[in-house]
Amino acid sequence: MSIEEKLSKEFDEQIKETTKVNIMIVGGTGVGKSSLINTIFGEKIAKVGSGKPITRGIDKYEEQDIPVIIYDTEGYEIINNNNFETVVLSEITNRQKLALKEQIHIFWYCISAATHRITEYDLKNIKLLQELGINLAIVITKCDEEEIDDNDQGVTSREYRRVLLENDIKNNVFETMTQGDGILELNELVEWSSLSLNDDDLRRAFIGAQISNIPLKDQEAASYIYKYSASTAAAAGLNPIPVSDALLITPLQLKMAVELAKIYGIDNLGQHTITLLKTQLLSLIGKQLAASLTKLIPFIGQLINAGVAGGITIGLGFGLQQLYRSAYLEYLETGKEPDWAILFKSLDLISLIQNVKTK
Repeated sequence: MSIEEKLSKEFDEQIKETTKVNIMIVGGTGVGKSSLINTIFGEKIAKVGSGKPITRGIDKYEEQDIPVIIYDTEGYEIINNNNFETVVLSEITNRQKLALKEQIHIFWYCISAATHRITEYDLKNIKLLQELGINLAIVITKCDEEEIDDNDQGVTSREYRRVLLENDIKNNVFETMTQGDGILELNELVEWSSLSLNDDDLRRAFIGAQISNIPLKDQEAASYIYKYSASTAAAAGLNPIPVSDALLITPLQLKMAVELAKIYGIDNLGQHTITLLKTQLLSLIGKQLAASLTKLIPFIGQLINAGVAGGITIGLGFGLQQLYRSAYLEYLETGKEPDWAILFKSLDLISLIQNVKTK
């Protein structure tokens, strides 16, 4: 099998690896759960149609290309009749006995600021959830509908926080709004959710799926770039390789390229887009990178040692990050899939690598 065939196979395997985050959301009818989901993950999940009932009182929403699964509990008036403990809690506890991918990874308990009160039923349910030791956040929704005090703080939200503390409920609380231009603590909710996921694949999947916090994607991408830079440096450090054999470290760089694509949700754009991306990536990391290194011999020398390998990977990584970021933002704004040929043509590998080496 040629190196090109190996890289092609590696790309296909990496892009097919799918990890999904299970998020359960509970709240009364009209509390704004759907708006919260759409704001954070987009409307594609909702467009699939009605959720698939997994048990009486809980519907499952899933879209093949989006790495999150939403478990939406029905309104209080329905859950209460079926008993919250036997519907929601039993579903969570049953899943805790299963493999990690089947468990509920994040739980958002939604209370609307528009109702102006936290019920005893809310407090009871939250305490029951606390006992399970799950990643639980309390989300105050519709904060755009509450009265604001002289300090520009929400009156109802402040009262909710007081009542929660009074009842010894110390979970993280986030004030959100899904109408108008404000976001309040939506970014903080997304960041808390990602940090609550101890598994790297789950965290990357969540960050890739969410669309509301771009800086979080940038931060995660940078961490992956430095991670793969260290890996390629270690590989070359054991045995410095001639520039002509640079393809020996490209599997790691290709894996980094796919990971970055997933962080920016590129793998959610459909098979046609992925196929076009694959063509450009294989050319970039194969022939174009090799040609660039040949031209850089006076600058980097004849051998790729640890420092050179790490520098090449950092330059390539941040170049791809900007490319993916541009494609992602344009897609969010226009709904048009990226023209990979044009985007990749703008990448100047020689300058990217030189810039890293001179820093």
